Amino acid sequence: MAASHDTTHSFISRSHRFLSHLIRRLGLRGRLLLALLPSIVIILMATGYASYKASEEFIDIALERSVKQHTLAISHEMEQHLETCRTDLLLFAQEKMQAQTLRSALEKRLRSGTNSYFELCYIPTTGGTPVLLINDNGNVRQISSSEQATISPNPFLALEKTGNLKAGQVIPSEIVEITYPMPREQQSNLHLKSQVIRFYTYLPGDETSPAGILFLSIDATRLRNILSWYNSTESPLWAFPRSDELRFSYFLDPEGWILFQSGPLAEQNGELATFLARENFSGTLGKPGQPSAFRPNEKHIEYWNAVEAIGNGKNGLDEIFEDKSSNSEVDSFYFSYAPVKFRSNPNASPTYYGGVVFVDRSLLPIVAGYKNLDVMLTMTISSILLISLLIFLFGRILTKPIRALSDKVNELSSLESMEEIDLPYSGYDITRLQTAINNIIRRVKEQVVEIQAKDEAILNVNKRERAPLKRERETLAETELSRIPEIIGLGPAISNMKVNILKAAQVDVDVLVSGETGTGKQLVAEAIHNHSNRSANPFVSINCGALDENLLLDALFGHVKGAFSEAKADRNGAFHEASGGTLFLDEIQSASPKVQQSLLRAIASRKIKPLGSDTELSVDVRIIAATNIDLPTLIQENRFREDLYYRLKVVSITTPPLREHRENIPLLSVYYLMQAEQLAGRGAIDLSKGALSKLISHEWPGNVRELVNCITRAAVMAETDIIQAEEIRLDNDSPLPQEATEHITPKDTAIEDDKQDAEIPAPAEAPRQPSASSEPPLNERQKTAWPAILKSGTITRKKYQEQVGDSLPTRTAIYDLQDFVKRGMLVKTGKGPSTRYELAPQ
Repeated sequence: MAASHDTTHSFISRSHRFLSHLIRRLGLRGRLLLALLPSIVIILMATGYASYKASEEFIDIALERSVKQHTLAISHEMEQHLETCRTDLLLFAQEKMQAQTLRSALEKRLRSGTNSYFELCYIPTTGGTPVLLINDNGNVRQISSSEQATISPNPFLALEKTGNLKAGQVIPSEIVEITYPMPREQQSNLHLKSQVIRFYTYLPGDETSPAGILFLSIDATRLRNILSWYNSTESPLWAFPRSDELRFSYFLDPEGWILFQSGPLAEQNGELATFLARENFSGTLGKPGQPSAFRPNEKHIEYWNAVEAIGNGKNGLDEIFEDKSSNSEVDSFYFSYAPVKFRSNPNASPTYYGGVVFVDRSLLPIVAGYKNLDVMLTMTISSILLISLLIFLFGRILTKPIRALSDKVNELSSLESMEEIDLPYSGYDITRLQTAINNIIRRVKEQVVEIQAKDEAILNVNKRERAPLKRERETLAETELSRIPEIIGLGPAISNMKVNILKAAQVDVDVLVSGETGTGKQLVAEAIHNHSNRSANPFVSINCGALDENLLLDALFGHVKGAFSEAKADRNGAFHEASGGTLFLDEIQSASPKVQQSLLRAIASRKIKPLGSDTELSVDVRIIAATNIDLPTLIQENRFREDLYYRLKVVSITTPPLREHRENIPLLSVYYLMQAEQLAGRGAIDLSKGALSKLISHEWPGNVRELVNCITRAAVMAETDIIQAEEIRLDNDSPLPQEATEHITPKDTAIEDDKQDAEIPAPAEAPRQPSASSEPPLNERQKTAWPAILKSGTITRKKYQEQVGDSLPTRTAIYDLQDFVKRGMLVKTGKGPSTRYELAPQ
């Protein structure tokens, strides 16, 4: 006992120390929350439980009223149905008891749709002819004398009721199982069995018909369908959607037999059943003529009390508690009952015919309980949040000076802009703490400034140091010994391109080279030629985008003397000049449809026809075409022939853009820096680390051509033998002064795939080429067109010809426009038919 007491005391002591430590670590807001929240939660739970009990009571009252109303409505509907049957029978009794008359009356009643009767029978007591009419699927059929013997039970047994009936009085029967002959074409002996309720009345007779019994019957399913109707969504009491709890009603007779129960509304012709009604009951199943009838035994006291109350004409409601062993979702259900009464005549007192029981297993109390829990939980959480918010706000006001000081200190953690703290709060503690922090800030700020100055000096010196490019120079030396020394670069992209070049060089087929501007498509074409078996023969290059349609056809296929006005002598085209070698067609996408058709014919047959000649010449030439535009897209736009595309694309090689193999920028920079040294006439020039970093980080939209120009310009402008970062001028940098770049003319050693516009020989009246020292004035044609060019801001070759007039030749117009470009007055844009000349930016 002593050991157990010591253990308990030790546990309590440790818990107390833990809570004390936790409270000391909590701030003001945390302590307020810890003190207020438990009591608030307890109050809310007690309030929620009291509200739940009150709501549960009123929910039970509402459910009881709803169930009672439902039961009484069913009872009333059944009584009205029985009343209609009584009224209709008395109406039939007013007719003459002749077959044709009764048949006509029954047919009218059936067509009216008020009620669907099964049989209408007149049985005379003595003499006379009985009339038995049957509703056969909507058709009234009279039972013949020969068929009457097969009816079960015999309808003449109804004469037994003559002693108990008076004229104008109607009495109903219990549910009777009857059998009638219903012959069909294929089944002459077919009999129909049905469970019906018959209504009897006495006929005193007159001069035309003897006294007898008249009875009318309805199928018992008609009453069952009333139960099903009120238990469905089509019910006249359906005022709101109900959940899928088990609800059903059933009908019982005065002896306590459950005769039938409600079912699905869609099964209106289904058999009578009682399987739901007899659940949780034990008793007797079936009686003569009603196999599904069920009578609970005497131990079910609540049931027999309801039967007794119904017999006394009373209605009521009981709450039955479920057996714990059942699988029901509810603990109890409502058992409501009401009598169904019948008047034998309008002035008579109603008598007890049967009763209706409605069973409702409602989940509403359970759902309400869950909802109450949800509300309690929501209110508790909301209250906690509200109290927490209030504590947070009040605590924020009380701790605002400390938090402001803390925020200011946290802002200094970056060490970028350290300033002393000056808060608009007074108080001895805050002022003293602020002074201490400001002293620390002053000391740290001094040290940070010193460190930053040292770091910046070291970084600047490091950036201006010579970049370590020894490995790149060694790689260039090794490249000269490789199989394709003209292709500079390493890595997967360049290696894959070199492999494709060698593969293409081994076979004598046409090649399509695609890639962005400045990626080296012409260099690839030259490499394919140099490593092929045609390397000893000519390599001819034609830029399809630099010439208009007629000039390009002339350049490709040549002409004979007299082919056109300026054809003073025969001229061999590129196909002829490249015979035995390779013809490189650059910017193939710029070729016009006419040129594409001529190329397709020449490539397919390897025969050409010079302009003005009727003789075809065979040519042995390999075609390498290049494009910087996606040709399949042009094919979809009907701007390029698909058949020509597949003629050219026997082998396809793609030149990668520089941004996809940045690892080669240092190597290419060294290579073109060595060329720039010769151009600038200077000794060894190197790149600084900062300059190399700037080159590697650039996107290079102009690819290698842009890199060549950038390196060449930097080599010329460098003040020392090390090019610094500020001497690398890129597109997003400010342009160099015009006079600093006028004398820069890079050699044609860069990787190029787009040649300069072809020079057009000047016509006789064209001005001389400008010399290096002076710029000749504009000719008369240019002076005439220039004001219109200034006004519109752009011009085409055709528009220029129209403005100058006098049937200006195409060659002369192109020459004049190119002269504008050389003078820096216009800028050429577009390719092929879309070529335009726009005003150069000032």
